[in-house]
Amino acid sequence: MKQITLLLVTFLLVACSSNPMGTISVRSVNQMGSLESPLVNSHDLINDENTIFKTEDDGSTDGDDVYAIYLTDSYLKYLSDWWGINEVIFVVEFTEAVTGNRESDTTTKILGPYEDLADGIKAPFLNKALYGPKKMESDLLSMNIKVYEYDLDESDQSSAMLEFIASAAESFSLSDPITLGEIKVAKEIANTLLLANENDLVMNLDVDFVAGNANYASSNHSNVLPLKSGQVVIVKQEGCSVATCYDYFSKGGSNLPGLIPDFFMLIPTTLNRAFIDTPDGSSLEEFKDKNLKVTKAGLTEFDDNGASKGLYKDKTWLRLNIVKGGDASQWLARKALYPSAEEIEKLLKNPNSFKRENLENIIQGLSDAQKSIIDATASVKMTSLKSHNGIHFIDQKQPDTSSSLCIKYPDNVDITNVSLIAKNSNLTTQASLLSQAKGASCYQLTPAEGKNAFTSDSKPSSASFLVNYNINGSDKVKSIPISISTQIAESDFSLQCILNDTTTPSNYQIKIADGNNKSKQITSLSMSGHDTLFSMDNNEISLVGVFTATGPQTISINGVLDGQFKKTISCIDEPET
Repeated sequence: MKQITLLLVTFLLVACSSNPMGTISVRSVNQMGSLESPLVNSHDLINDENTIFKTEDDGSTDGDDVYAIYLTDSYLKYLSDWWGINEVIFVVEFTEAVTGNRESDTTTKILGPYEDLADGIKAPFLNKALYGPKKMESDLLSMNIKVYEYDLDESDQSSAMLEFIASAAESFSLSDPITLGEIKVAKEIANTLLLANENDLVMNLDVDFVAGNANYASSNHSNVLPLKSGQVVIVKQEGCSVATCYDYFSKGGSNLPGLIPDFFMLIPTTLNRAFIDTPDGSSLEEFKDKNLKVTKAGLTEFDDNGASKGLYKDKTWLRLNIVKGGDASQWLARKALYPSAEEIEKLLKNPNSFKRENLENIIQGLSDAQKSIIDATASVKMTSLKSHNGIHFIDQKQPDTSSSLCIKYPDNVDITNVSLIAKNSNLTTQASLLSQAKGASCYQLTPAEGKNAFTSDSKPSSASFLVNYNINGSDKVKSIPISISTQIAESDFSLQCILNDTTTPSNYQIKIADGNNKSKQITSLSMSGHDTLFSMDNNEISLVGVFTATGPQTISINGVLDGQFKKTISCIDEPET
């Protein structure tokens, strides 16, 4: 009898301490903030302007290959512990297959530990950079996210691990791994976490993002998870285990013989749910994204009438932001420090190795690294007046039939050649050096000899202005996109009202449809005399915010080619007086 009792107690202790993973749901966020499936057809990898493309060897990516990933915020609904006070650690691992070396192709980010957290609370961070800004050097980006809950009182091993992570993070800045040595330490901590505390794993997700690549066959029947600018929401539905759910064996009545063990487990389950954190009903239910939207406050719940009910608190969730563009030079600078960091790591591992020759090697390594940083961060940047969003624009109808494209660069950059690469057959443009000074050059773009226009017909055209340059013996290339078109005009765009409640409209959003592919020319936009932020998705422009003004509203739009116009729209009629 004692043996049976001991086995039963052991079984209950194991059951109570277990933490089933549950079901993970992933959603992307559309322009209206609503949740939708993150999978898209493979042809969208080419056609969507928000797609982040793989870096090409010739550099002709038009800046579409630089990106960064941020962990914006997180709500922690339920963390398995004994006293309701938690210590949480986020471990995120990114892998791009570039060299085939696991050490150099994988970067691990550790956030935390965040201590003294209660259940049902937003994690104490905002917009933490996880990866990048960097160039997309592979066709796939593998991302693994793990969230751990630790309790300092649960075991000496957990306490020691948290103290080590905290001290290592302070010494090595592990929340932003820079050098190779720090990355190795971060990976070792991640591996130790996985081995030492697997039962405290709150969330685990593995995903592969697919980068844009012109080599993909266009298909409406194959779905992929695209690496594209936008927001991604990850939601966890809690799972049941013995002594946490009353109907674990009977499966909610579908397994009648299971009612017997459920009856015997009634008291242990009640005690377990009374004294230990266990998932409640809403966290166990299937995740449904109806009436959920992403706002600046986070994942927000709305009622059927469109009124906000506040932050969504039924389940644990994370929100990621993938940002296209940025300055990738800092990432290259970090890579330049890797060899020196590895030498320092070896030196610190052996206290008896502090000899003069070793220190001289370290100093020389740091000097070489600084030189490498200067080389790595050197780049060619466009400074033309008629440029916007990294694109140089030429007006097809300008009277002087010429356009100046200017670039600037550091002193250690030597421009070796420039050339125009047409993207369609109607381009009739040539480039010649206009002026050159220290760190800057200007080129005059004119119609080809014998031509009086930049294109052979009236249709818009595009090209790439390739700048070949040399940095300390290393040849590189910069691709500057060129767009040859006419100024933006009122006839190019149409306005649309999006009423949030069609029955009794009180607020609305405004979208602008681009009918002639000229939205990238837009430099500023105002509504009723006030500057207004806007976002672009393909050929659709969305004014940021929700508006309540009644009567006619005037939208003013300015373009880089000096085109400007005004359009008026009335979304809600003025009240009768």
